[in-house]
Amino acid sequence: MKKINDIGMLGQEFLLYLYWKSFEDGSFSLEHLGLGDVNISIEEYISLVSITGDGYSETIKSQDLSELESVRDSIRKGRLPESAKLRINSKELEWFFQIKTSPLKISSVKLPITGENDDDKMISIRLDATARLDLIMKGIFNTFLMDRENSSYVQDLKDFLGIK
Repeated sequence: MKKINDIGMLGQEFLLYLYWKSFEDGSFSLEHLGLGDVNISIEEYISLVSITGDGYSETIKSQDLSELESVRDSIRKGRLPESAKLRINSKELEWFFQIKTSPLKISSVKLPITGENDDDKMISIRLDATARLDLIMKGIFNTFLMDRENSSYVQDLKDFLGIK
């Protein structure tokens, strides 16, 4: 059972990382994977749950969540992200989807519009877009894992959140 909880905490930390990075500039360079620059932002809502065991949860809704102090204030009070709606831009493609942390998964993916009339070509383009999103998310997750090994990671996150 402990391993399942650890995985859930890693998912929450990953979503917290995405929130932090989307606040800074939301840009990830995935050139080393041949994916170019990727921009990510949290859109419309973020749900946070208490890690203190009091059962408290809240959903904060706004068009620009990265600028809201209420999200960081809630995190400082011991609540971590549980789910959010994300937008990813990569070159000419854009995806919208929901990310949940326990278990870590994405759902409700809105694929880029193809503009194709030929069904076979449209399906092929949409499958390619799905595979590209998978590669992007794996690349961002691996970037997160490498960043969290940096000795300044915890202090940088605390500074962002305003925690002494």
